[in-house]
Amino acid sequence: MSEQKAMKPSLGRPAGQNAEKVRADLLQAARNHFLTRDFKSVSLRQIATDAGVNPAMVSYYFGDKRGLYMSMVEQVTNSLEESLQGMGDGKQISISEFSESYTQILADNPWWPNFLIREVLFSEGEVRDAVLQKFSSKIVPGLMAAIHGEIGNGNFRKDLDPAMALISLLGMTIFPFLAKPVVEQVLNINLNQETARQLAQHNTQLFLNGVSNSDQQEEQL
Repeated sequence: MSEQKAMKPSLGRPAGQNAEKVRADLLQAARNHFLTRDFKSVSLRQIATDAGVNPAMVSYYFGDKRGLYMSMVEQVTNSLEESLQGMGDGKQISISEFSESYTQILADNPWWPNFLIREVLFSEGEVRDAVLQKFSSKIVPGLMAAIHGEIGNGNFRKDLDPAMALISLLGMTIFPFLAKPVVEQVLNINLNQETARQLAQHNTQLFLNGVSNSDQQEEQL
């Protein structure tokens, strides 16, 4: 009887396990489930099983399912934000570098566009606010500053609406990955890394051709 009690698994913190590893394993398991499935359809038991720990560890490290989910979202958005570091001078984001870097991110993380649709466009609450805050605090201001700067120095048209131009740039960059089934099955284009590089170059050239000051271009010819 005493041996059976001794063998009974503990619901507390597992002895001998590295705390950071347990936390990291839970976050990775959460990514595998939450990024491809709806929040309500994912159970903590599934995540804990994949992480190889007791479900009680979720409560220990994250409080509850929502806490784990928000920690996962923060980790994902931080990693994507790090991938965009170094573009421009810190205040303005290079349009060509943004197009290339973000297109590569979308190619390397095919789940990201669908996650954005599900959690940002079709839901409300903490997740949407967290993602929008990340995007609006650095990326959008940096791109807007770049467009305003190019208008100011005469490289872009004076009649250009910066907000409309930014919408066009984001649409050109993101839409092919939102429409990936159509692009791959109908147009027979595989959105891999090489194609992503070609697409980024194409989008940048197309965008710049549309916004550039034609008078200045003629003066340079």
